[in-house]
Amino acid sequence: MKRLSAISVICFPAVLLGLLFTGAGRAPAADAPADDENACIICHREEDIWDKDTRRFYVADKHFGGDVHWRAGLRCQDCHGGDPAETDFRKAHAVDTGFRSVKSPADVPGFCGHCHSDNEYMRQFEPSPRVDQESQYWSSGHGQRLEQENDDKVATCTSCHHKPHGSGDDLEEPGILAVDDQKSPVYPTKVAETCKTCHADSKLMTGRTYHGSPIGHDQYAEWRQSVHAKAMFEQDDLSAPTCNDCHGNHGALPPDVDSVANACGSCHTKVAQLFMQTQMQHRFQEAGLPGCVTCHGKHDIGSPTDEMLGMGDSAVCAKCHREGKFGATPAGATEAKEMRASLDELKTQIDDVKLLVSKAERLGMEISGPRFDLRKANDALTNARTLIHTFAVDPVEEKLQEGFAVTAKVGKAAREALDDYTFRRVWLAASLAPILIVIVLLVFYIRSRPEPGTGRAGFSAPSADGGEMGPAAE
Repeated sequence: MKRLSAISVICFPAVLLGLLFTGAGRAPAADAPADDENACIICHREEDIWDKDTRRFYVADKHFGGDVHWRAGLRCQDCHGGDPAETDFRKAHAVDTGFRSVKSPADVPGFCGHCHSDNEYMRQFEPSPRVDQESQYWSSGHGQRLEQENDDKVATCTSCHHKPHGSGDDLEEPGILAVDDQKSPVYPTKVAETCKTCHADSKLMTGRTYHGSPIGHDQYAEWRQSVHAKAMFEQDDLSAPTCNDCHGNHGALPPDVDSVANACGSCHTKVAQLFMQTQMQHRFQEAGLPGCVTCHGKHDIGSPTDEMLGMGDSAVCAKCHREGKFGATPAGATEAKEMRASLDELKTQIDDVKLLVSKAERLGMEISGPRFDLRKANDALTNARTLIHTFAVDPVEEKLQEGFAVTAKVGKAAREALDDYTFRRVWLAASLAPILIVIVLLVFYIRSRPEPGTGRAGFSAPSADGGEMGPAAE
């Protein structure tokens, strides 16, 4: 009580001085005092009155930086409640004035949800606002652990979005930034780093489990090597999936065994549909295998290659079908080898035909049409690879046959162009031969003609002294 009285005594003159000498403030919300009259701002920005035990309450308006709430015109009382016009410490922070404090991480979701769960209030800022963030949070792995185990180390709103302002504890806090701000910790290129803050901390993650399995701490390192991370950072593809695309945002949870295909299918729609229409989906579930990640991996997903198919050393099919794990059959192994062989055959034919087409082009033959048609063979190859997820030979083989038909047609056109080139060269040579013979005969004929005035055959040329040289000269 003595401490409260002391602060009230100190704050009162500080407020009065602020009212007298501070300049005009920013336009506030309706019925709220201006910044230069806001007792919260005037008192909390006085650094000298906050000692070690209360240092965290030192908050100046300059510490709000680019906070999205502050820039929208919201002030202390909009989040914390209380009476911003009251100069008495206890009255300003009285419960009957609606004052709200954050005493532990468990208070944070409700503190933010006071506004973000109120549709009528949020409509002031957006016509169709989301107001389910708090309810989703309590259903998340973080929220469940906080609620059931009172684990104060789990992430809450401010863990991912930052705090709305700095304080004596951390004056460098940038404030909560708009989600589309490139500096925001929840901007697509920053999400994984934000999650990494906790999930890459081996000490923090030790002993934490989900459904009885250790959560681990190497997810970020694995994802950073994945095809998804490469697409995001090397190709600047902001649509490439990061943590929240698979695990969710406020309701973050690892996908369960029966929902992995749905998570992957949010982007890979065609593949997911094919997989869910096969018997293999049910067999995967029966065996407790998590669908897509069984073959493609989880966070360290690489670019799919044809080497993954078949029974070779690097083939994922071999992991189960070689030893009959999870009920995998020899028939499945045979089908995998058949599909791989057909894929390799079409790839070989495409490469061979490309060489023929390129050779014909270098020789100047018009073959742009067949080269364009060859793209259909590549399309058939791509579609066949997609149809591998049917786990059946027939649909894959049917699509590959379309590719074989194209390579046969284009290959024939290329060979005909090369034959035409050869034909043209032969007939060009044949037509040049009589022309050369005529030229030679004409030369001999000219040489055999007598020179005018001499009666002698041959050519003559003037000598150095003006006379003539050659057979006609005397």
